[in-house]
Amino acid sequence: MARTRIDNIVFELTQACNQCCRFCYNYWRDGSTPLPAPDPSLARKTLRRLLSQASVGTLSLSGGEPMLLKNVHDLVLSARFKGCQVNVLTNGTLLTESALDNFHSLGVGAIQIPLLSADARVHEHLTGLPGSWQKAVDALGRVAALMPNGAYAVLVITALNAPGIPETLKLIGSLGVKGVMVNRFNIGGMGLLHCKELTLDSKTLKQAFADVEAFAKVHPDMRFVSGVCTPLCLMDPKPYPHIKFTWCSTDFSRRPVTLTYSGDVRFCNHSPYVLGNIYERPIGEILSDPEVNARYSGVPERCADCPLLSRCNGGCRAASEQVYGTFSQADPVLEVL
Repeated sequence: MARTRIDNIVFELTQACNQCCRFCYNYWRDGSTPLPAPDPSLARKTLRRLLSQASVGTLSLSGGEPMLLKNVHDLVLSARFKGCQVNVLTNGTLLTESALDNFHSLGVGAIQIPLLSADARVHEHLTGLPGSWQKAVDALGRVAALMPNGAYAVLVITALNAPGIPETLKLIGSLGVKGVMVNRFNIGGMGLLHCKELTLDSKTLKQAFADVEAFAKVHPDMRFVSGVCTPLCLMDPKPYPHIKFTWCSTDFSRRPVTLTYSGDVRFCNHSPYVLGNIYERPIGEILSDPEVNARYSGVPERCADCPLLSRCNGGCRAASEQVYGTFSQADPVLEVL
């Protein structure tokens, strides 16, 4: 039987994390329940099941914190053996030199590490982990030195760190990092508890991206991508031509899909809604189920007559699933601002 082709999967290896980021979007990270410990054997079993059902183009190892799994390199090897491109999304605090060397030797394509400020106090207030700033800086520098085209800094823009963006970008550039993800704070998870503290007003949001644009313009050797879809009625990307903006498609053939270590399939890593489990039926059947696709075919009422709808799709509707319990409403950032 032919395996289903899936271009991009985010594989959540664990719900556990050694940080407690105030902006964390993981739906299970709301402080209400203890997080389960990593289960390396189940993660390995689930990866085997996935790769028996699907041909995966890119597998991004995420969490929680993927470096908490002692067998993370074995998972990379298994995925690479099946022809997958592998990326690692980590906070960098546990990325030792030997772990990085192993990733490099296995052909990992990219490693993403958040660096939230040039000021250690701001970074560590946001991550909740003392000492995390220096570890993230050191890890990014090592990745950039070993994998010049595979090092990505992640700058989550909040009301707290937005004023320091120019200095943060200078620090990132000084480390030799060529790729930067500039993502606005997206409501969900722990971020729901800190929404008032972290959410940017419209003016500050636009100024933050203007600061990124100004830096990007004079650093053509660096790449800047905004990976959180922002409603176009809130922020027009035209003034920022040196930043690549992305928006989510509801077409499963054109978007990253999320898989948990226990086999649950979700629309994305921001969405809390489980579409099905690969231990119960193949992932291809789950993603082609008419009921699953119908769930994501609705149009938010406030966006119905908007000429921009086909481009932005109402912003991050997975955030709406967390905040409103439905995909049929537009991005909650429109209500907050």
